[in-house]
Amino acid sequence: MNLTPRERMIVVLLAKGYTDAAIAAKLDLSVRTIAYTLSSLMERFGVSTRFQLGLRLGADASAHPDAEESDDDEPD
Repeated sequence: MNLTPRERMIVVLLAKGYTDAAIAAKLDLSVRTIAYTLSSLMERFGVSTRFQLGLRLGADASAHPDAEESDDDEPD
């Protein structure tokens, strides 16, 4: 899996159940940026839903050293 650090953080939060708005707020990005990034990743990895993307990439992304570590693991 070849993800940028930003993509990796987005996927980790997606796998934890965060919405686009919650991911955007947590990473200080726009909701549109999150939606675009997720759409690009879904196309790149050949999945058609956010759920499939989270399943496919979430565990691998969170095991990576660049993955965000936080005491607040719950979606906002």
